[in-house]
Amino acid sequence: MKVLRVHLMSIFVLMVGTCVAAPVLAAEPVPITAASAFDAFATQTDPQTGYQKSVALIDVRSRAEYFWVGTATQVDDIVLKDGSSITPDLGKVILDHEGKFLTYTLNGRDKRVQVKKVDSLVHSAIARSIPFKLWNEETAKLEANPDFATDVANLVQEGIEVVVLYCRSGGRSTDCTYQFDTDAFFAVYEIDDPAGNRGFGGFEGNSYKNIYNGYRGFPGRQTSVQTVPSVSWTDSGLPMKTSINPLQ
Repeated sequence: MKVLRVHLMSIFVLMVGTCVAAPVLAAEPVPITAASAFDAFATQTDPQTGYQKSVALIDVRSRAEYFWVGTATQVDDIVLKDGSSITPDLGKVILDHEGKFLTYTLNGRDKRVQVKKVDSLVHSAIARSIPFKLWNEETAKLEANPDFATDVANLVQEGIEVVVLYCRSGGRSTDCTYQFDTDAFFAVYEIDDPAGNRGFGGFEGNSYKNIYNGYRGFPGRQTSVQTVPSVSWTDSGLPMKTSINPLQ
């Protein structure tokens, strides 16, 4: 009888342990600024270690946001009104000084040009569109993309080692990592506040409840007066363009 009780107790402990065991969840992405994300992609290096890695910039917003709101680009050429053009280092151009200047580097030297002297910019999209959620026209709601995990997994097959995710402000880019195996990559990052304040990054940043120059991000928007300044792509003045086909 005593042996039987021991056996029953062992089975009970095993069953309880099985029931309460916590599920293994993917690690949350490491938050980095939009500027760091651009540099990581442009130089193909891990933003924290500095190792040479194959880096992909992933836009997890809906395809409608990618097309209508705009997406991350690099600038291949700055075309001036006098007919000349400038090819900036790494395609990095920042709209700065309250929108009056474009700043860039040329042959390693810091340069700037007045916006009024610029005729146009030649853009190339650098972010892949892999929507975490898709816009449903009938329900007017965002719904889960059934192909999301598979599409991210395919990046590994292409040799991608580091992914940098971004959404509108930093919510979806965190949530989506629970849908795929983050251990398949060398590292997974997202554009958001490196101090750990969620929702101040992404493509547009935080609206700050529309208080003092709030709303969504735009180049030169003054967020430094806020408790947590925005580190978003557009607030950083990095190149972006609308009307780019997310399926290409």
